[in-house]
Amino acid sequence: MQSKPLGDSGIVVTELGFGTLGLAPMQANVLVEEGAALIRYALEQGLNFIDTAAMYGTYPHVRAALADWDEPVVVATKTHAADYAGAQEHVEAALEEMNLDQLDIVHVHGHRIPDALEARADVLRCLVDYKAKGLIRAVGVSTHRVSVVRQAARHPDIDVIHPLINRTGIGIIDGSPTEMLAALAEAKANGKGVYAMKALGGGNLLADREINLRWVLDRPEVDAAVVGILRRAEVDFNLYVARRQPVPEAVRQATPVGSKRMIVLHFCKRCGTCVEHCPNEAISLGPERAQIDPAKCLLCGYCAPVCPEFALRMI
Repeated sequence: MQSKPLGDSGIVVTELGFGTLGLAPMQANVLVEEGAALIRYALEQGLNFIDTAAMYGTYPHVRAALADWDEPVVVATKTHAADYAGAQEHVEAALEEMNLDQLDIVHVHGHRIPDALEARADVLRCLVDYKAKGLIRAVGVSTHRVSVVRQAARHPDIDVIHPLINRTGIGIIDGSPTEMLAALAEAKANGKGVYAMKALGGGNLLADREINLRWVLDRPEVDAAVVGILRRAEVDFNLYVARRQPVPEAVRQATPVGSKRMIVLHFCKRCGTCVEHCPNEAISLGPERAQIDPAKCLLCGYCAPVCPEFALRMI
């Protein structure tokens, strides 16, 4: 599989990376042993890129997968902290919990935050300080906003951008796919590395998964894409797509396209916590309970862990 440099960061990744959100308690809640075996299988098939985050709860999966693995692996993580101390705690925890001497990429976990680099200026300063110490190789920002990509494209401290981009534009908060690609083109021209999230719209674009994944991988504005994976057959399927090879019928049949959705149970108290935490602005308060707009929901599961009533379920 083709490998590409992430801009001027000095980091080289395979075009396809393993996104660990799907393994997380907020989604499939895969056991550590099973998740680690799946990541390890992906590494054995040629991937060298793992994406995780402080809030995912998948550091144990990554640590177990990397045990006794001798080949180079790029690990990216994210901090959702709101201040310097919180970011410092997240960086130290990532190093310890994944048993790493250095983190390749750490992002300001911006997702829906407007002006994320200004709003999280202290977090960014912490990451820059840790880069100066040699404990982080590259500093980045993850975002669902075109405006934040434009800011990051011109920011001297940002090395890598992790944007939401897919063929239909589902999940982009403030623009279209064309506008996002234009912002990413500027970022690339300025030496920033770019790797995509939500190429399959969090599962909403699975019906045409081959077309949609290939569309993102073929964009000159994108260096790589990370995709959530839950089965070995999905590793195989995605690798065929990333290698621009026909997907064998046996592999296609081993990865049937299912569906999932987020539901709100009857004991919802309408507290609004889920509304505040939804990165996609897909939740609002109805007359009896929270309600989810399926046209906006990316099935990320970020809402479920914060619900004090445990009234949100992904099925």
